[in-house]
Amino acid sequence: MMLPRRKKRLPRGRWFIIFFLLAIPLFHLTRKVYQFSNSKYEMYTLKKDILILEAENEVLENRIGDYKKGKFVEARARDDLGMIREDEMIYIILKNDISH
Repeated sequence: MMLPRRKKRLPRGRWFIIFFLLAIPLFHLTRKVYQFSNSKYEMYTLKKDILILEAENEVLENRIGDYKKGKFVEARARDDLGMIREDEMIYIILKNDISH
């Protein structure tokens, strides 16, 4: 009569080692996926910031061009300082303030 064979069981320490060896690559893969998704979001926000800065840069370049042409200097002199050209005439209309 033959006795049934017992299955060989791995000691508890080996199960821990096997679990640990499987967990390390899984953890590493999860971290890489998170870094990839985070870098995609960062790239999106940086592209958006670049578009905003390019628009601001274009506005500033237009302003510089206008300053070089003298358009703003004349407008500021007229509006802020009340200056006129030599060949111009200015008419001032006074309102009569009649109090009853």
